[in-house]
Amino acid sequence: MTRRTLVRGAAATAAGGALAGLVDLPARATPGRARTPISLPSPQQVRADVQRMVDFGPRLTGSAPHQHFVAWLERELVAAGARLLPCDDYAYERWTAEDVGLEVLDGPGRGAVRVATSFTRAQETPAGGVTGPLVYGGVAPVPSIDGLDLASLSTSLAGYGEQLASFVQGLLGTLAGGTRDSILLVDLPLPLPLVSGIFLPLLTHLQWEGHTAADLLTEEYRRSWILPGLQLPLAPFQALGARGVVFVLDRSYEALRGQYLPFFGDHEPLPALFVDRDTGRRLRALAGGRPRTRLTLTASRATVTTPSVTAVIPGASDEVVICNTHTDGQGFVEENGGVALVQLARHFGSLPPGERLRRTLVFAAWPGHTGGHQLPELEGWMGAHRDLVRRAAAALTIEHLGCTRWQDTADRGWHATGEHELFAAWVTQGRLHDITRDALVRARIDRTALLRPPVQFGVGAAFQHAGVPQIGALAGPEYLLTVSPNGDMDKFDERLAARQIAWFADVIRRIDDVSAAELRRGDPTLGSSVPSGDVSRPVVCGPGDRFVADGGGGAALRVRFYGRRRRLRGAVLLRLEATGAALDGVTIELRRGGRLVARTGRMRIGGRPRDVVLRRTRGRRFALGRYSLLTRRAGTIIDRRSVRLGHATRS
Repeated sequence: MTRRTLVRGAAATAAGGALAGLVDLPARATPGRARTPISLPSPQQVRADVQRMVDFGPRLTGSAPHQHFVAWLERELVAAGARLLPCDDYAYERWTAEDVGLEVLDGPGRGAVRVATSFTRAQETPAGGVTGPLVYGGVAPVPSIDGLDLASLSTSLAGYGEQLASFVQGLLGTLAGGTRDSILLVDLPLPLPLVSGIFLPLLTHLQWEGHTAADLLTEEYRRSWILPGLQLPLAPFQALGARGVVFVLDRSYEALRGQYLPFFGDHEPLPALFVDRDTGRRLRALAGGRPRTRLTLTASRATVTTPSVTAVIPGASDEVVICNTHTDGQGFVEENGGVALVQLARHFGSLPPGERLRRTLVFAAWPGHTGGHQLPELEGWMGAHRDLVRRAAAALTIEHLGCTRWQDTADRGWHATGEHELFAAWVTQGRLHDITRDALVRARIDRTALLRPPVQFGVGAAFQHAGVPQIGALAGPEYLLTVSPNGDMDKFDERLAARQIAWFADVIRRIDDVSAAELRRGDPTLGSSVPSGDVSRPVVCGPGDRFVADGGGGAALRVRFYGRRRRLRGAVLLRLEATGAALDGVTIELRRGGRLVARTGRMRIGGRPRDVVLRRTRGRRFALGRYSLLTRRAGTIIDRRSVRLGHATRS
């Protein structure tokens, strides 16, 4: 039996409880065991878990903080009583900005220039940067939009690359002195001048006491994350001969600082930076003299793997309800949906048998939303778990909870408005919509809009296309993608987030007694095709079988525990791999009841996977049962896990 077959078999039998033979659960996590029911989270509990996530650091795709957060999700889901399915790993080339700078080297404006943020996955420069005359390239074209038509906006943004290429070609005949070897300064007429009324054509219900839908027409919705097509091609500027590009956005420095833009683009062939409107005004004045300017953007690249997490709380029915989100992100917003999944699992996993849901709950947390086009996002998870998708009565995609509204204006600058950010939930029409609306009215969460698919922001649209009744819920604040020292926790409203989690829990309860056929009726846009692509690499693992230990200095150690192997005559197999810098002085210990059973010597672990074998002395065999697996670095314990040794397996 291949490992891929094993993964497929696990997915197919999860709801019936057959995972118990594949993934051994700690006694404290065994479903059905008598335990005190856990209430839905208080605001303080939500803040504590979101703060824990933020404390890992920016969870950029494939980074050490991202791996730490994924490991935390696994541990918390298992502790909540969920069963882990074998992991799906994805290969990924991680890009990490390091030294970023802009400096005018001569003339009256000589000196360092304030840079708001770097261009994500742009071509890195040498350590000394690239140098050339500062040349002003004018104002890029404005995407053709209808401010109240979300569908036309999507179409316009998708075609913006061609508009930009045409604009750049026009620069060849208009710029005196040419653009070869220049640092090109370009104004982007962004963010787009949108209002919240853009959602009106899709609106089915607005929960906002004392207000009507017409109030959305006057509410500003300019967002930096809505870059053209969520990407900005740099190849046309490279064709001009420019050595680098500086883009000016119509944003204050405070609002633009640290934004991860554009978050969905691929690797580009030219270095580029973003500056705010005030800095751009100064640079435009200097560009007339074509002063020599240095642009620096050093970055590192590393080929890594990044996993998805799939866990189930079995019910009596073969049907499932899928709760999902992505795991990569920057601050508290992107992506705190995983915290909501943990809170829901704690509650539903603790219910006594007579109060449990009829359907199986599936919790899926996958990578790739901020990783460019390298990873398949939700569609990849769906392709790897087609059987779960086929058995899904409904799916909830949960993103961006607890967001307060901040605005950037010329008179007041970057400031809080005192309101919640508009929360949009796309809901399959018919019975699911009515249930969601009724639960929202009961929850009384203001500034929440229910919208009709299929034109949809957010990743949950994949379920709609696949024919699974779905709720895709998210907010889109201006600070959505910001990397900041405090993770923007000053903008987080834990009371709002707790109420939103309670709303989702209420919806899950209400749909449990509604047939899948009834949930599918009433929406002609609900599709019927399940994604078939799967580019993951299955990894046999379970609770305690894989974790990420903090190695210090931004490095991390990834340990996969494979247990006893027949080909090794019953010895224990592990695989170690460093994420980030190599780690010296690593040892692994296996203990039982406080007694040392086996230990490795000190090792240096790098980015290439290293198989490690633990054997008992004098050829003695390991007894079956539970052990403690300790990871040390230079003698200091950096992680401790409970693992179980069963009968030896072949692989």
